[in-house]
Amino acid sequence: MTGDPAAAISRTPENEPVPDLTARWSALSFSLDEKALTALARRMAAEIPELDDLSVHAAPGELSVTVVVRRFGVPLSARASLSQIRFKDGFLAFVVESVDALSFIPIPDALIGILVEKAPPGLLTYYKADRILVVNVNEWLPTGLDVTLDRAEFGRGEVTLFVAPGRFDLSRILGERP
Repeated sequence: MTGDPAAAISRTPENEPVPDLTARWSALSFSLDEKALTALARRMAAEIPELDDLSVHAAPGELSVTVVVRRFGVPLSARASLSQIRFKDGFLAFVVESVDALSFIPIPDALIGILVEKAPPGLLTYYKADRILVVNVNEWLPTGLDVTLDRAEFGRGEVTLFVAPGRFDLSRILGERP
């Protein structure tokens, strides 16, 4: 075999043969600014009427979400600090480090549970013991996409996502079956 990269045998990261009509990629990274993150978060939370004015903020080493939560018609401004973002199989997970009102009053996990209950069925799951909030984003992803988030870095005004090698089955888009 020559040193030419084009001459290398194409394999998936697990060294399995790649099915026909499959796009694949090596590890890559991309960044989303606060405006894009806020727009995506608002799109996911659009069907939860108790939430208003949602915004996402990124600072070095820190990711937070601020939102106005309406409980019994009374608005309450809340801020959640998030960490350890994970994404696999269409599920986006965050560790909820803290949730505070007025930036200093701790909010009990029960409020997060109420929001999960108000969300459309299957959209949100909260694992209270581990403080993990999981968002099911499968509805917004194309069928056949196999992507996993390796890690995320929070910077000034943006989040950089490092994606593991993955693949996408193009047969549905092309109208063909391999």
